[in-house]
Amino acid sequence: METQIFIIKSLFVQNTIMLLSLGVVLFLFILALKKKRQKSVIATLIWIAIMFWFFNSPFFGFSAVSVSRDGVRLNYGILSMRNDLLPLESSWKIENYFGGIRRMERLHFLRIGNHESMKVRGAEDLKTLQEIGKAVDVMRSR
Repeated sequence: METQIFIIKSLFVQNTIMLLSLGVVLFLFILALKKKRQKSVIATLIWIAIMFWFFNSPFFGFSAVSVSRDGVRLNYGILSMRNDLLPLESSWKIENYFGGIRRMERLHFLRIGNHESMKVRGAEDLKTLQEIGKAVDVMRSR
């Protein structure tokens, strides 16, 4: 069976957000270097560190999954250092989460090993998560 690719949330949008935020902060960093403003250079370096921390933190789940004989490849985005290839034997589970301002909105996410996907809502997105789990089980049984 060939590789199956599943998109939980738009990886293109996620990568665009990552690259735009990096571009803005790097622009400010270069501007501060040209104007020789030491405080601004330090501030932009702190913002770069915060940005990389956020995109690699538990708040940011994976948004694309590839299932193949090699394993389950998780893609968090272009600036993430958490992209990983897990063995097919990794356990998976769909979990529910109550989100929103008043914690009234029912969200779903996929947990594979100790990795969590982006949280999604709605029957169609839940079906995508179930299809990922089914693909892992089918590939594991081969």
